[in-house]
Formats: sequence, structure tokens, C-alpha cells
Amino acid sequence: MFKFTSIWLRGAKEFGSQASRTSKASMRWASTYKRFNNTKSSSNILQDPTYRKYAAGVLGLGGVFYVTHLEEAPVTGRRRFIWSTEGLEKWVGDRSYRQVLAENRGHILPPHHPLSVKVSNVFEKILKVSPIDESHLDWKVHIVNDPRAPPNAFVLPGGKVFVFSSILNICQNDDGLATVLSHEFAHQLARHTGENLSKTPIYAALGIFLYALTGADFFNSLLINTIIKMPASRAMETEADYIGLMLMSEACYDPNESYKLWERMANWEKGRGVHQPEFMSTHPGTETRIQNMRSWLPEAEERRAKSHCGQFTSFYDFGRGREIF
Repeated sequence: MFKFTSIWLRGAKEFGSQASRTSKASMRWASTYKRFNNTKSSSNILQDPTYRKYAAGVLGLGGVFYVTHLEEAPVTGRRRFIWSTEGLEKWVGDRSYRQVLAENRGHILPPHHPLSVKVSNVFEKILKVSPIDESHLDWKVHIVNDPRAPPNAFVLPGGKVFVFSSILNICQNDDGLATVLSHEFAHQLARHTGENLSKTPIYAALGIFLYALTGADFFNSLLINTIIKMPASRAMETEADYIGLMLMSEACYDPNESYKLWERMANWEKGRGVHQPEFMSTHPGTETRIQNMRSWLPEAEERRAKSHCGQFTSFYDFGRGREIF
């Protein structure tokens, strides 16, 4: 997702919340049972050789499974744990796609609308420079024309992209639009939904463990969210920013527009009093993103130069930078 809506995490959250509810219900039953049948305290259980062997076996198998399912993210080379299949990710995406279409019924512009055509054309140029062939996906770009919605865009696993018309004035031109679209494409390219799905059982197991220790569900959820989940989400958003910037540069868009777009977003936020502490957010702060984009510019410019955009692109840039939506 680009800024405000956690749509691309929705499927993973629903998938995980059901598992978490089932596990916590079992843990509550077990805790109640032990209070009336406390023949062994928790400390005695930890000293039980059979229990310790069982725990060691589970941890050992879990460690092997974790190590054998480490993959490198494209472009960044970041090592991450993924066990989910692309089929599962597509199922999650298809389910979310139907929900989003229903929620925005009457606000989605037709494919032949000039805005739909423009956004699709920019997206196709980004798709062509992907280091991994993603053309097998059923890509669809939808423009949600809802003036009440905040400026936003998101991608669903399986290739469905939604762009809210309210973000187009902040984009201002094709390069700004490319910043948004390349970020969303980067989420799909890096399989961030699959990464979140893969972490869901780990989060659930950690929640059960903490609940067994404290019995405080709300505190445990807050702890897991602020210390583990949100930092992981911010890291993936930052990775999508970086990958997107490199891809838009290779597609011959101006990388300097990336930080300018975020400066315009910062002005929009200030004008409406939008502010959330970064440590409590799934996204990096806007100022952080501006700094990141500026720091990555030399590499982005180098990638753009290697793409042989040439004099034609320079001439095209003369008009493109002024193109207002």
C-alpha cells in the first residue's frame, strides 16, 4: 500500500486472526483446566525430560524449516522467510479483490476513461523493466474516483492495482505517478504478502507463549505489534520505496520526482493535521521517506543512465514534468 490503507495486508491479517483466535481459545481452555488440575507447576514441566526433548525437537525442526525457506528479495537481496505458495497468495488476493470492488462500487472508472488509460500506460512501462517476468499475472489497474477518500494506492497479490483519484493531484505528472505505481508493483515483485502470510504462524505462536506467561491478551498484542509487526511492515514499505525508485529510473522516469512527491504529500498531511508517530505506524514517516529517496538518488540516476534513455527522453521530459492531472 502506498500510505494510508493496509489493504495489501488485509488477507494476511484475516488469515492470521482466525488462527490466533483458535489458538488463544485453546490456550484459555488449557489454562482453566490446569487451575483445577494443577498436579504440575510450570516450573516442574520445564524440568520434565520428556517435555524438554519434545521442545528441543520442535525447535530443531522449526529451525531447519526456517533456514530451508529463506529467499532473497529481488533488487535488494534481503534474506527473508517465505513458506507460502503463490497459489495461496493469489487466493488471498482474489478474495480481497472481490471485497474492494464491492466496497467501491460506483466509484471505479471504466478502462477506457482517459485517466485509466494514462495510469495503465505508465504502469506498463514499469512492468517491462521488472527483473522477474510478472506478465503471467492478470494485471488490472483501477482508478477509484472517490473525492472523500484520502490519497492512496495499493496492489493486491495476483496483479490488481487500485489508484485513488485523490492522489493524482499530488502526483502532478507522469514521474510522480510512476513513483506511486512502481512502489505498488514492488510489493508484488517482492512478494510482501507472502512474507506476511509466512510470519502469521510465528506471530500466533508468540502470542500463545506470551498469553501463557501473562494472561494479558491486550498487552501481548500491543507488544507484538509495536516491537515486531510494525517494524517489519515499515521495513517492507521502505524496501518497496527503494525497489520502486530503481524500477521507475530504469523505465526512464525522473527519480528526482520521488522525493518531490513525498514533499507534496507532507504538505497535504500538514494542511489536514495528519500525524502519527512512526513507531506506531505500519509505514515510515513522510520525512523519513523524503530522506531515503534523496539518499538513493545517486544510484537511481546511475540506473537511469544505464537504461540508455537518450536524447528522446530528455526532450520528452521537457513537457512531461509540467503535465498536470
